[in-house]
Amino acid sequence: MVQLTIPEVLRRAIEESKSLTELQGELPPKVTRDVINHVKLSAEKATKISANIIAYRERIRRILTKQKALRKYERGSYIDPYNISAVDGTYKVISTTMYDIIFVGAVSYSFREDGFRHEMYTIITPPSILSERVARGLMVLIEFKLASENIGNYDFVILDGSYIANFTNISELIAARKMHADDPIWESKDLLLVLRKLSRRKIMSKLLRNWQAIASPKKQTGKVLIRRYLSDVNLNSTDAAMLSLVLEQKEWVKIRWVGSDFLLATKLYDTDITPIDADFIEDFFNNEGLDIIYFKPREWTRSFKAEVPGRIDENRVQKVLDLIYSQVNNPLIEELELQYLADLMCSQLTKIATLMFASVKNAMQQKFAKKWINMLFTATRYRT
Repeated sequence: MVQLTIPEVLRRAIEESKSLTELQGELPPKVTRDVINHVKLSAEKATKISANIIAYRERIRRILTKQKALRKYERGSYIDPYNISAVDGTYKVISTTMYDIIFVGAVSYSFREDGFRHEMYTIITPPSILSERVARGLMVLIEFKLASENIGNYDFVILDGSYIANFTNISELIAARKMHADDPIWESKDLLLVLRKLSRRKIMSKLLRNWQAIASPKKQTGKVLIRRYLSDVNLNSTDAAMLSLVLEQKEWVKIRWVGSDFLLATKLYDTDITPIDADFIEDFFNNEGLDIIYFKPREWTRSFKAEVPGRIDENRVQKVLDLIYSQVNNPLIEELELQYLADLMCSQLTKIATLMFASVKNAMQQKFAKKWINMLFTATRYRT
């Protein structure tokens, strides 16, 4: 059986594709050729990266084994799915000439009868370049709020996304308030009311004090492990991609992340929307940090990433591994089961909100269309 490289497969797909012929009829031939060449070039680079890791696979495994970083999972205690909750958030910004509509929502989901909770805000603000940044930061704050309220009721709370990335979104929101204090978005009293209300609660510190509040990012980036254990191998890859190829079934690796080790130590600006537990948050990220676990539970899965606040002992690591193993049952779903279901709920919230916003926007445009055309006519007439 002949094994084809990615560029070879791509070349055959291009040659056999009927849709490409149609595309060539719509675009100038030179533009089409440029697009194809760029895609082929990217595929060749991706192949080289994968081939490089595969070639180094056994060497990498030997290094990790020697460093005592590569471990084998033995199934431990049963994880009751009814004692797990997942939290996810969503946002949508609808921009118009006269205003921006910011829709932000978050849900927490579990298999219990009362396991579905949600919190949503629809805020109208003046048009602003900060709308996306504000919406993203507000979404993370609401996710953390729901997660912090679930901590005492469940054995585990699964947060979507990385603690590091989510904290960055919050710090960018606060920085926007400090650096762009005159931006029109802050004229929205509803927005500031929500942000100030959230800032007065010790939401994030409650999560960071609890090892059972686990962050599980779908998009895995970072090179902490490669820099720490494999600096001499010269890999052009992320930890997650490399470990998905290197790890065998039921193998795992744990690494320690501290912000000050990677020049990510940060200071939150002092504003009216800065969390009251900001000092604890800064100190935690800069000095305590996270334990990051990469685990390949089954043969057909990629490696899953779990970020756990603080330092966790072997017993707690075992429970986190049991949680991941019990939640990975479908090779088509690239996240934990409850996390996937919470994400589905959020996507439905966004779809409904977008449909409603589109209807309102269309109605407004129809209402003012005639007046707008008359204004343009008058302005153009006097100009000429």
